[in-house]
Amino acid sequence: MRILFICSAKVWGGNEKWVANTMEGLQNRHDVFFLGRAPHLQEQFGSNIPSFWAPFRSVFDWETRKIIQDIVQENEIDVIVSTKKKEYFLAGLVARGMRIRHVLRLGIVRKMRIPFWSRLVYQRLNDGIIVNAGKIKNQLHKYRWMKNHPVKVIYNGLDERCRKDKATNEEAGGFLIVSTGMLTRRKGFNVLIDAIAGLPEQYQRKLQLHILGEGREKENLKKQIQFNRLQDVVCLEGFNDPFPWLKRAGLFCLLSRNEGVSNALLEAMSCGVPVLTTDAGGSGEFINHGENGFLTPGKPHLVAGQLKQILDMPSAKLLKIGNNGEQTVKALFNHKRMVEEVESFLHNFA
Repeated sequence: MRILFICSAKVWGGNEKWVANTMEGLQNRHDVFFLGRAPHLQEQFGSNIPSFWAPFRSVFDWETRKIIQDIVQENEIDVIVSTKKKEYFLAGLVARGMRIRHVLRLGIVRKMRIPFWSRLVYQRLNDGIIVNAGKIKNQLHKYRWMKNHPVKVIYNGLDERCRKDKATNEEAGGFLIVSTGMLTRRKGFNVLIDAIAGLPEQYQRKLQLHILGEGREKENLKKQIQFNRLQDVVCLEGFNDPFPWLKRAGLFCLLSRNEGVSNALLEAMSCGVPVLTTDAGGSGEFINHGENGFLTPGKPHLVAGQLKQILDMPSAKLLKIGNNGEQTVKALFNHKRMVEEVESFLHNFA
């Protein structure tokens, strides 16, 4: 197959990591091409993959549509894989006009607020949708017009680097909690900070929270930390390689309001780090509370209560929960299997 992946992201995140990992896995057996928006991300997407760039000004950017059309024609593309909202529509128009196949990758639960537009984009302008959680598939199939549309659940795959780094759960400054992701409201970092602010002082003295990431909420989070006088407890570390932090972490927290299956969460589990997360997307499909991780509602007082229980837990029990999480990820989130399942799904249409 000759496959064109499109990702109009301006910054690096979980969706972008999925694109890079999938292209890397497929390029040994197929001709893989990439169209993006941000040339500065080229190295991360794969410097050895033929790459093109377009402005992606809006979903109605006809210049970008023409660029997609030219790439498809000049490289005899069989199937397009679109991964962000802007290209869902533009690539769909090109695919239908040139009579090639178009597959969407959707990594988050989306509400269909405009029925005509949603039906056009999510049903008529594609041949199938890849999602990374059963919850997303179920949400899509709630709409009558989506019931018979091909939607395939393919869990994210992790590369081997995750499994070589093993957490030790030791930190000289106290119990280390790590949280990573884009600093947006959706990721719930403000909830985590409020939860820590609500802990009794003796618990605050036991822990250190380090948040890794960049984003538009950074200044608001700084103000929140200062307002709650948590400068000695909570640190914003900026964009950082998470693995050295995970090797030292006693707990990983991610309190997303909306999510599919978070790569950051899986990476933490693969390093043997116990995780505390919301069931905002697909986490409840593989995390059994108290066995291989912890689930919590996204309310600060409830998160604080769960943190107290974890901090009071015997270290041996917490270590066992982390080890169970690691085994779960090894069993379900295999990179080779993910690539094979994507390949099989694309073969159905190409």
